[in-house]
Amino acid sequence: MSRRQELAAKRAMLVARSELQRRDLALSTGDVAHSLRKVDAAVSVARRAATHPLLLAGAVAAVVVVVRPRRMLQGLTWGLSTAVAVQRAAALLRTSA
Repeated sequence: MSRRQELAAKRAMLVARSELQRRDLALSTGDVAHSLRKVDAAVSVARRAATHPLLLAGAVAAVVVVVRPRRMLQGLTWGLSTAVAVQRAAALLRTSA
């Protein structure tokens, strides 16, 4: 086999390999694009929620009520108790200082 034939064979092999790599990259790009669409949708929802905080609070409350109403009530009770205790402790610290 002459040097020219060796180079032609090597070139053909490299061209075939690059074609396979292009196809793999195209498939990977499709996966990445699909993932980025999900991220883009999440960012869009976050931006919309930032402009409508009451809507977000209502949605969160609705989800919590649907998912676990008893747990939500326990959490609210604990949170309210903690808030009252912190307020009383702050009042005591202010009067004693």
